[in-house]
Amino acid sequence: MNGYFERVLTAVSRITPATLLVRGAVFVFTTACLVMAIPSFLFGPRPILAAAVLALVVALAPGSRIVTVVLLLAAVGWGAAWLGRLAEISPLELVAFGSLLYLAHSSATLAALIPYDAVVTPEVLVRWFVRALAIVAASAVISLALLVGISALAGFNGAAIASLLGLAAAVALVTVGVRLVRTRG
Repeated sequence: MNGYFERVLTAVSRITPATLLVRGAVFVFTTACLVMAIPSFLFGPRPILAAAVLALVVALAPGSRIVTVVLLLAAVGWGAAWLGRLAEISPLELVAFGSLLYLAHSSATLAALIPYDAVVTPEVLVRWFVRALAIVAASAVISLALLVGISALAGFNGAAIASLLGLAAAVALVTVGVRLVRTRG
């Protein structure tokens, strides 16, 4: 037991600021994503606290399957919150949720790649997050243009169609990923 505490204290003393910064970003983006996924009829202090606890778990274990489970929970929660009210989704809400989901996942990926005691130059972190923000910005512009275009041409809210198409694309990607893993293994 005494050796365990020494190892923990040694590990904690070796944590670098870069690791804390990246894991802090994981926590912030995951919390924001989970809070946005809380249905309006459940919104309150307890669900927000639960979202923060789940985000903390993701930030502490970014290389584990818990990241997938929590972000999938956020996507399912967000979808369930809008079930039956798809026509009420604004394009900005749809793009904001997708962007937060991407940033949470991207930050967790970076946190999983960086050991807790690694010395990382600020340029590496800046490049990673500038690239992630550029992807989010480009996706947001394209998505909003398509959503507004569909709404204008069809005369109804394109967010509902985009949500369903996004869900179908996600299922297709997971299916392809599973098949690729099975053929390699």
